[in-house]
Amino acid sequence: MKTGNKFSDWFTQKYDALERQPYGRIVVPTVTLLAFALIPMFVKSNYWIRVLDSAGIYIMMALGLNIILGYTGLLNLGYAAYYAIGAYMWAILGSPYFGIHWNFWVVFFLAGLAAGVAGYLLAIPGLGLKGDYLALVTIGFGESIRILANNLKLTNAAMGISQIDPMTIGPFKATSVQHYYYVLLVICVIEVILMRRLENSRIGHAWMAVREDELAAESMGLDTHNLKLLACFIGAIPAGMAGVMFAAMQTYVSPVSFKFVESITIVAMVIVGGRANVYGAVLGALLLVVVPEPLRGSIFDSARILIYGLLLIVMMLYKPQGFWPRRYRGKSHVKGNNGGLDLSGKKISDSKTSVGG
Repeated sequence: MKTGNKFSDWFTQKYDALERQPYGRIVVPTVTLLAFALIPMFVKSNYWIRVLDSAGIYIMMALGLNIILGYTGLLNLGYAAYYAIGAYMWAILGSPYFGIHWNFWVVFFLAGLAAGVAGYLLAIPGLGLKGDYLALVTIGFGESIRILANNLKLTNAAMGISQIDPMTIGPFKATSVQHYYYVLLVICVIEVILMRRLENSRIGHAWMAVREDELAAESMGLDTHNLKLLACFIGAIPAGMAGVMFAAMQTYVSPVSFKFVESITIVAMVIVGGRANVYGAVLGALLLVVVPEPLRGSIFDSARILIYGLLLIVMMLYKPQGFWPRRYRGKSHVKGNNGGLDLSGKKISDSKTSVGG
């Protein structure tokens, strides 16, 4: 296990050193993107491409939960509820069930907004609680959404909604797993770029300040309550969008797809990959979707959730920061006489002041 820790640390250090180079920030992402783009050309199995499609959907959600859990430190165990909101929005607005067929991309963005609003509304009373009590509230919310979907006529109760319209881009209609793969790849790349920008912004650093020491953050003039509300709003948006992609790809939605175990799986992805690191969330989603897949259909199929649990225990004991944790480089993000701002937005006159990121 120590060897694994050394390799993880070595890899992270080498990647960070490469990323600091002028060419590294262009070459590494470009090569990685090209490698993923070429996968369908070499992998002819539709089954494995579909597995990667599922990984893309989970990457979207892991990146969203990383804002709530990774940056702000809020444990949300009902994240699958936002996923369900997006999936049912497209199932209702893009299927023969009510005879409604809205534009896919309109619903895609509306579902993200609806999930964000749901996250914000849940956070208003929920942020008055701490630790385990907040986790219990999110569990209750997640299960409430699933139970409502299991009983309401609007969602066709336990029967679910079928014959959902596939994804469309103008006149083009997605008809294969390869089509979804490339669309999900583009969406994930855009989300990674946006999350990286957010991570390195004043808001991102403020979130992490709240996570590390909320009292100290308040003493610096940060509005910690509103920062948490913003994190819950932004963090829920990708889950709503992922739900729309899931419904379009499956063409069928039922409450079974949004059990509590889904929320646990997404939390595991963020923790295993490395909290507060965009690339860590991506790695965690890929590992927990692709690696256990060979167990499907075997005698260990029903034990996959147990394997997740054991993996989390091992990670907490030997690698609590995850496989790819965020590195704090000691780089000054607050400049003095050059018109720098501290985390509260006030100008700093002392050029000796420096805050590590």
